Amino acid sequence: MAPRVLALTITAALALGVAGSASSQSVAEKWNPATGTWVSVSMKPSSSNPVEIMRRLQTYTYGVNGKKRTCTLTRGAKCVGANLRGKVKHHGDLRKANLRRADLRFADLRGANLQGADLRSANLKYADLRGANLKGAKFHYAPPVHGKKAKRGNATPSCAPRCEGAGLSFANLDGANLARANLSRAIMRGAVVNGANLQSAKLTGANLTRAFLIETKLAGAVLTEANLTDARMTEADLSNANMARANLYGAMMTEANLSGATLTSVNLSHTNLAGATLSGADLTGVRWYSTLCPDYSLTNTGCPT
Repeated sequence: MAPRVLALTITAALALGVAGSASSQSVAEKWNPATGTWVSVSMKPSSSNPVEIMRRLQTYTYGVNGKKRTCTLTRGAKCVGANLRGKVKHHGDLRKANLRRADLRFADLRGANLQGADLRSANLKYADLRGANLKGAKFHYAPPVHGKKAKRGNATPSCAPRCEGAGLSFANLDGANLARANLSRAIMRGAVVNGANLQSAKLTGANLTRAFLIETKLAGAVLTEANLTDARMTEADLSNANMARANLYGAMMTEANLSGATLTSVNLSHTNLAGATLSGADLTGVRWYSTLCPDYSLTNTGCPT
């Protein structure tokens, strides 16, 4: 259950100069999942109490390897491995927060500033990240650390981020490393994913309508049945990607690399492929209509490869 604040009249009371009376009337409570009860986090009012109350409401206790840990969701937060499933509702500053391996399923992070945040191996299944700023965020696999000499950082993923069904519409994922991430059925309408690494990522059924994927690395990615209507994919690398039955209506794919890609039964109506590479691509059953081919010719029947 989400945190709640009841009769929080501290600010108003202070403005009237009656802080003492507010102390007996104001109640702030937070849900404690361990006991299944609401716990009071009220305190004697002061000029900073409203901010302190919000800080307490964003503080969570969890266990990792039998050890009790506490994290507060603020800028630079340290919440490695935190179990926050269904608990998080945060729309503020989480820049450079360390959320490695955190369970953020169903989190409400709309509009949150997650620039440079560490989300490696975090579980973002069905998290709502609409409008969030994820520029420079880390999403690649974070290997377990065993001892001081354990390798860290950019290891080849064997357990990629889980973001199935995540709400990422209009999110800023500029340059993010999402290699091998599972973004199946993710809602990414209007998302900015320019220059991001999505190599071998799974985007089955994802909604990327009007998304910006300029110079994005999608080599070997799975985009079957994805909706890429009006997407901007100039110079994107889609070599050997599987895009079977995807909808690319009106997509801008100038200079894109589609060599070896599977494009069976793809909708390429009104798609701009000027200067794109189609060598070795499987174009079986493609729907052509007013499609601009790599040689700048318009076709309703098919482009030369």
